[in-house]
Amino acid sequence: MPFHDRKSWKAVLNYIKDQQPDEVVNIGDVTDYPQPSRWTEGTKAEFEGGALKDAEYTRRYYCAALRAVYSGPSSLIKSNHGLRPAQYFAKKAPALLDDEHGNPFTEDKLLRLDEWGIDFHEDFYDFAPGWTATHGHLGFSLSRYAGGTAIGAARKIGKSVVCGHTHKAGLISESRGYKGKVETITGLEIGNLMEMNQAAYLKYGAANWQQAFGIVRVDGKKSYPELVMLNGHEFTVNGEKYSA
Repeated sequence: MPFHDRKSWKAVLNYIKDQQPDEVVNIGDVTDYPQPSRWTEGTKAEFEGGALKDAEYTRRYYCAALRAVYSGPSSLIKSNHGLRPAQYFAKKAPALLDDEHGNPFTEDKLLRLDEWGIDFHEDFYDFAPGWTATHGHLGFSLSRYAGGTAIGAARKIGKSVVCGHTHKAGLISESRGYKGKVETITGLEIGNLMEMNQAAYLKYGAANWQQAFGIVRVDGKKSYPELVMLNGHEFTVNGEKYSA
């Protein structure tokens, strides 16, 4: 946000409202924060003061919209876009930082997550047996292929990984072992819900990104990942069609 695809987000909200999942985890980059970023540094846009305005937008269209249909457990994972305001403040106004109050522009504070009952995870969140969620910007090798970054992270960590960051949608599993002792790890990249034409920094409004979200069904110690692709603001889960 503010570059999200409103119809696609509404369709996902309708699914959440209908299914009432055990938990909703946002993988990060919930707010773009184009000011401040490398795209606007040194330009007029750098001084437009957009970070506070964008945070308010996200509180309204993400936090409030989610809580209007769902009251269960929810989390947000720290991301590189979410770091932008805090990093900018630390770089441009370090004299205003102190040990008692910390940085006032961290994403959890900007979005007032405590008020919405939304947990904030700094790096990894082990949300299901054998699975962790992370945004994907913490030193993992980026792959040009959808799902490649997530499975690479899974190999490195030694457990299945859900991540974002690449804005691609892919699901890849690998099995390893010998003589019946086989272990399978999975990498799930959950795409995005962005309206790419809104992002002026994308040349010609095109990128190898796909709209999608992920579902992980948990049955005891077993977890079953599913990638749900959106097509024209619509998707189908278990034969049920959801749209805005």
